[in-house]
Amino acid sequence: AFREREKILDLFEAISGALKKGDVSAVYYLVGAEDLLKVDLVREITDRVLDPSLRDFNFDQRTATSLDPEELSTLLNTLPMMADRRVVVVRDVEAWKRKTRGKKAVLEYLQKPIPETLLLLVQGAASEAKDDKPDTDLAKHAYTIAFAELTVEEATRWVAREANAMGISFAPGAEAHLLRTVGTDLGALRSELQKLHGLADEGPVTLERVGDM
Repeated sequence: AFREREKILDLFEAISGALKKGDVSAVYYLVGAEDLLKVDLVREITDRVLDPSLRDFNFDQRTATSLDPEELSTLLNTLPMMADRRVVVVRDVEAWKRKTRGKKAVLEYLQKPIPETLLLLVQGAASEAKDDKPDTDLAKHAYTIAFAELTVEEATRWVAREANAMGISFAPGAEAHLLRTVGTDLGALRSELQKLHGLADEGPVTLERVGDM
């Protein structure tokens, strides 16, 4: 499956809901400019799939640049320990555009992935939008999600969700002022929300308080 950016937060929530029900794909391929959403989804999937007490035995995270084909094959075909599944995260998979042997090895695995391994392929954000496109060969065999930069409307929804999870409420105008000031960069927005988290017990965050910060 390949999903474009138009309803990316809806898709994120749909995947979270599916994971709660145990509906898990064998391979996820995460691409696009918004790296923070990739980090969040990797954490969401890992937390849903793995028993925390067995995580150290069943979680591996590597970079494509550090894996030779033999290591990659061993990593992907290792069976879980005392669990139904293990999770393997391979970051910087854009390196496989240059390392053809590594790409060949992963494509051979993707022809018939083992059910005990959940593979997360994460492509880093590129400096040019044209370079953020998914690799067509990888995308054919994975649940592919393109995390483009969010629109103001999407960022507003994201802030509302994050603020609610942190116990933060906003007085009229404060949330809009935060977005006007910081923009739609989710890393910067999360940093500001973490600062506001310490003020949650003081009641709704006012426009003036956001302006002061």
